[in-house]
Amino acid sequence: MPLLTDALTELRRHSVTYVDPIMAMPPRLKEAKTAVYLLMRGIDEIEDHPFLDSAAKDQLLTDVACALQTRNTEARLKAAFADHHDFLPPVTLRLADWVALAPADIAPRIVDAFVAMADRMALWARRDWRIRDVDDFDHYVFSVSGVLATLLCDLWAWHDGTRVDRSLMMGYARGIQGANILADLQVDRERGVDFLPDGWTSAELSDYVLVELTLADKMFACLPDPGPARIWCTRPLQIAWAALQESRS
Repeated sequence: MPLLTDALTELRRHSVTYVDPIMAMPPRLKEAKTAVYLLMRGIDEIEDHPFLDSAAKDQLLTDVACALQTRNTEARLKAAFADHHDFLPPVTLRLADWVALAPADIAPRIVDAFVAMADRMALWARRDWRIRDVDDFDHYVFSVSGVLATLLCDLWAWHDGTRVDRSLMMGYARGIQGANILADLQVDRERGVDFLPDGWTSAELSDYVLVELTLADKMFACLPDPGPARIWCTRPLQIAWAALQESRS
């Protein structure tokens, strides 16, 4: 499949963590997971773009969410990106291709997840990513990792009938995202972004991540071994635990 080959090339430009797990996926699940990663990355590049202000990010993310809900996705995205075409990376400009890569019988569920993510990221752009308390932090994490975690559960069920405790899966979502924020604290602050609730230091975030990763380990222990779900979760969990241990050393 030329589109899959192209998509895997794009994947390698953006990810170290997920290349091996995606390459280990069986047919159809590989296409689905590649589409998911590239859609996530394309939206994330808008959220993190260094030259776009919050108002522009809000508009772009809202336009993406609207375009994904139509049968005219490619043209709508092209129009949405027109004023920023020279500043946006290919992984964002090609969102319509990543939608087309997803197998037809699961594509609507994948699209639904990224409509939700783009809408919620637009909301956070309007708020200028102001996180006041733990509820805000949970809200932000669910907007990103929670959306992906519930989608992963549906992908595994679609592919081979794997059932996951979704409450524990939210621990995986919060733990992975929290560990990423913990690892990137300094970089984020250098670009003027701070995802910590008011009054929190890295110590409070470390405690939060420890609780959630403990739940994630319980979820992981119940996954079929061997199986695609276990393959997928192994490396992100290892990286998250390493980031936590480094922060507590």
